[in-house]
Amino acid sequence: MSTKYGEPKPVDAAFADDPRAWLAAWMKEGMPWLLAHADDGVIWGRREPDGTLLLSSDVFKDGDKYPAIAVPLRAKTLQQARIFGPEGELLVWRTGSTFTWRQIRDSEHPELEGLPDQPCLLWGLGGPEDVQQGFALLKEGAQGMRHAPPKWPPAKGRLALWVRHYVEYDDQGQAYVACSRLVDLT
Repeated sequence: MSTKYGEPKPVDAAFADDPRAWLAAWMKEGMPWLLAHADDGVIWGRREPDGTLLLSSDVFKDGDKYPAIAVPLRAKTLQQARIFGPEGELLVWRTGSTFTWRQIRDSEHPELEGLPDQPCLLWGLGGPEDVQQGFALLKEGAQGMRHAPPKWPPAKGRLALWVRHYVEYDDQGQAYVACSRLVDLT
């Protein structure tokens, strides 16, 4: 990955001790969302007005009732985490037994060429009774797969992750997507 999309850096030791605090310190008003993938499930989060990080597992914490949602945020099982919003994205990913991170902020690189932002619909439907503290418990299919994003889908609609793809050109002038980032959750 080109360094113009954020220079990859090793994560400091504090991350392994408390990934939640490390990630919360990077969140801000313009980057209020967290989407993390762990060995044991998907973890959603939202920056609260006081700067703390509220996780889907804080809201749906009954592991017997919500085993796929009550997933703790632990460095031991984490594969990747994205803090994102209109201002930019911070991506942390596992590299063997350690972690690496990079940040993309469009305001710091106005020369980046991007395609128009594209919505990627999230799976899952729910009812108003499935909303707690702004997190919506969504279920899809006969298998009952679940996740709990920190937003409620619109009536008769689905939530979408908005993605921005950055374009570069090869030696023959052919365009390709060099990097992508999450922009928003709507």
